[in-house]
Amino acid sequence: MKINISAPAKTALSLALVIMTSSAMAQSFTSTYDFASVTTSSGLTDPTAPPVAAGVTFGSFSAVGYVGSPNAASRFSFTTNGLGSSNGINDFSTFTGSLDPAKYFEVTLTPQAGFTLDLDSIAFTIQRSGTGIRSYAVRSSLDGFAANLSASISPANVNLGVGANNDFQYLFDANSNAQNGSLVTLGGLYDSLSAPVTFRFYGWNAEAVTGTFSIDNVAFSGSAVVVPEPSSMAIVGGFGVLGLFMAARRRK
Repeated sequence: MKINISAPAKTALSLALVIMTSSAMAQSFTSTYDFASVTTSSGLTDPTAPPVAAGVTFGSFSAVGYVGSPNAASRFSFTTNGLGSSNGINDFSTFTGSLDPAKYFEVTLTPQAGFTLDLDSIAFTIQRSGTGIRSYAVRSSLDGFAANLSASISPANVNLGVGANNDFQYLFDANSNAQNGSLVTLGGLYDSLSAPVTFRFYGWNAEAVTGTFSIDNVAFSGSAVVVPEPSSMAIVGGFGVLGLFMAARRRK
């Protein structure tokens, strides 16, 4: 049976759809920490102004379990990391180190009032000195920092790999250049976040206490989604009922 909807009903339904669409609007972002203001005397907290995006507050990176200041400028880089690898050895099965849950780089993202967060990924640059870390991983507060987050190398980089437990691997001891491609994939539990979430970056299997663990260009990608006001939802519901009522009258 054909249903004829009056002009007022069409207007009401169109207005309801507009309200619903605007309420679900998402502000996409890819926001990067570049550590541009880090110096060898800047301490344990990154002094660089955090990135800015609508709907989300980015905290500052801090180094927990370390002392002093970074050992390099313009990146977050510290020594005294967990030992476990040997000079010239690239066989990870021989490494004896393990992730130290008390030593990490940390940052917190907080949804602003009226928004929830959908987080998609974290991409970053990794670097080590000649005796620096060979293993690294990222964890989050959503599971109490219990497990490594999903790790992959994208774009492909022959100098980096991923172990069985989502631990990133700096594959070749002879290489100490900055390497791109470390990617953490989020989604799932990281959709519709209404409370702060903290991420921790761990490095271990260094060859010497003077070896470095360094991150740079840490890019968080996702979107901030507007939470509809209760009054808006009431209006949507009212227009919906009005539209159905007017359509029913038209049929009669």
